[in-house]
Amino acid sequence: MKFGKQILARSNGMATYRGSMSQRNDLFGNRAGGNSGAGVAYAEATRNMMEEENNRQTDLLGERVSQLKELSIQINGVVNEDNKLLDGMGSTFGQTNQLMNKTLKNLQVMIDKGGSKHMCYLILFVVAVFLVLYFMLMGRG
Repeated sequence: MKFGKQILARSNGMATYRGSMSQRNDLFGNRAGGNSGAGVAYAEATRNMMEEENNRQTDLLGERVSQLKELSIQINGVVNEDNKLLDGMGSTFGQTNQLMNKTLKNLQVMIDKGGSKHMCYLILFVVAVFLVLYFMLMGRG
């Protein structure tokens, strides 16, 4: 008899368990195919909520992509300006280098011709140029 009562208790437990399963199926839907109205509504609400969040995230991503695009356009403009400046500086340094080479050649010709009088004039001229530059720079500072 004890054995029969245990089976009966188990079958009652199963009935209770099956009752809670039917409540679960009502909320979440039955995976075997028989969805109840509440489970379908919950699944639909979940789907809608996830889709709205996905749309918000997509909009946020679009805004960030637009910001990055604007930033890259600004960086491109700055880089182009800097390249123009560097090209201009390169040509200016090239011209200065040519002028310096020409001056050194003329100086070498003058030294080769000799004469201490020319050398004194040259030294005085260089000293005068440096003094003028010095006073000009000190006046600005």
